[in-house]
Amino acid sequence: MKFLAPLSIFLLSAASAFSSQFAALSIFAENDIGFSDRYYTNGIKIQYTQSGRDFWVNYPQFMLLDLVSGGGERRFFQTVSAGQGIYVPQDIDIAAPQPDDRPYAGWLYVNAAAHAATKNSLDSAAITVGIVGRHSYAQDVQRQWHKMFDFDMPQGWENQLADEFGFVFSYKHSQRVWRGEIGGGFSADALVSGGVDLGNVLTQGYASLLLRAGYALPFSFDAGRVGYCSSTDVRMDDSEAPMRLYAVCGATARFVGYDITLNGNAFADSPYSVSPEWFVFEPVAGLSAACGSFQFDLLLTYRTREYLSQKIGHHTYWSASIKYFF
Repeated sequence: MKFLAPLSIFLLSAASAFSSQFAALSIFAENDIGFSDRYYTNGIKIQYTQSGRDFWVNYPQFMLLDLVSGGGERRFFQTVSAGQGIYVPQDIDIAAPQPDDRPYAGWLYVNAAAHAATKNSLDSAAITVGIVGRHSYAQDVQRQWHKMFDFDMPQGWENQLADEFGFVFSYKHSQRVWRGEIGGGFSADALVSGGVDLGNVLTQGYASLLLRAGYALPFSFDAGRVGYCSSTDVRMDDSEAPMRLYAVCGATARFVGYDITLNGNAFADSPYSVSPEWFVFEPVAGLSAACGSFQFDLLLTYRTREYLSQKIGHHTYWSASIKYFF
């Protein structure tokens, strides 16, 4: 795919100092349930995380964390990632513009995130930059995928958002408010988090609750979904448990000020937009399993209505990720 070469160069150059006490490489895939080809229809992301704070792309983020995160025994982690999101209206068989439905939009990006963690708290700051529009190559990816599997070919990509440079600055704080040992290696915990995303691609605030229970539960902080703070692989866990299995459930309340995939271009000239809902609620549930150095996460997200003219009042998608810790 055309976008893989520049993304690979970014990841390799940012991760040039490869030796560390902790490192993780993850691949994420997200898609709507039943491959329904509507709304947020596909997301992919590759992410590299390691301990330390010496990636040059993360210097500004660590400067912020030094100001806002607490003192004491902290460990530092750094993340570089790259990904793509694809957004389409409810009906991809219509070639004409659909003014009451969400625009066709693609978002191709790179991300650099910094993390300061204690055993029960995590502060993350991230900078994401990329491009929305034709040169996100979302059109090419979706059409090639549908051609490979003989799905219906999407007809309306000529109506997508115009090319526009995009950026998002993100900050998130997570706190483990409870952990209980059940016995026999089983435990449970509860985490609360809050954060903001600020930029021309997305401006929002959010608050989350995450409940987890299972065997050899790690001291980690986030569910395995694509997110701008890129904190899913950060963990304060020195144990070498050969097997892990735990369940996850929770919810996120999002307070949306601006979403370029709904509001339309902020700076470029494009006629496509819809009126977004200011409040979006997202329950989530899933499982995480690990064997040795590998971990697999599968999550289901239910998302309430994102824009006023949305005909189907919810959207459901799955997130799958495979992680290698070394």
